[in-house]
Amino acid sequence: MSTPATQQPVALITGAAKRVGRGIAERFAAAGYAVVVHYGGSQQDALQTVQAVAAGGGVAVAHQADLQSPPQLAAMIDTVYAGFGRLDVLVNCAAIFFPDTLADFTLDDLERSWQVNCRAPLLLTQAFHRQAAQRGQQGVVINVVDQKVKANFHPEDFSYTVAKAALGNLTAMLAMSAAPVLRVNALYPGLMTPSGDQTQADFEYSSARSTPLGYIAPTVEIADAILLLTRQSFNGAEFVVDAGQNLVRVDRDVINLYRAP
Repeated sequence: MSTPATQQPVALITGAAKRVGRGIAERFAAAGYAVVVHYGGSQQDALQTVQAVAAGGGVAVAHQADLQSPPQLAAMIDTVYAGFGRLDVLVNCAAIFFPDTLADFTLDDLERSWQVNCRAPLLLTQAFHRQAAQRGQQGVVINVVDQKVKANFHPEDFSYTVAKAALGNLTAMLAMSAAPVLRVNALYPGLMTPSGDQTQADFEYSSARSTPLGYIAPTVEIADAILLLTRQSFNGAEFVVDAGQNLVRVDRDVINLYRAP
């Protein structure tokens, strides 16, 4: 990644190559940010996201990093500062998800989920704090969590849930620990896009039944909420943006609970 230092605000979004992460990247670019599109293995998707931002008149670069590698995480933050001279917003959006339970989770899966879904956001925040403090700058971190660990626990997706619960519960501690250099907030989205082996028909069927409104918050509303949380007055804030999905109590993941007939 090589680009001249900029007066634009800069946002680094993990998992921004596709799906919701791409939507967040494009929304930040539209709001005037230069965007760093992090990806793991989806290089072609990341380059397409960069091209889409450029086609809209924005600035974006792609950066590959393995979220399970602490040295690569620190190097990514260092590279952003070397390229742009600043970082204003870190959105920890990337996540891994797989079905397991207490009875059958493996130590390898638990460790992998912890490393990507919780440790990586924490280490990126630490590296961001170190660089910003050294330069006398300030910024904000938004951790994308999950509505289920805010108000609607169920026993499926065990390793994922353990890691996301830890990430959500770090919000207040990080907001206090990182101040006044960084503000740290959390967003708790609900169902957003088809997951696992869901078909589009399954997703639409589930969407109509998983919230009181029969409505799923679109990516642009998730991105708008993240943009709102970047404002100066928010620190330690937690937003649930799920159209009320957390109000519909379930004992299974909705991707397994609702299937199109």
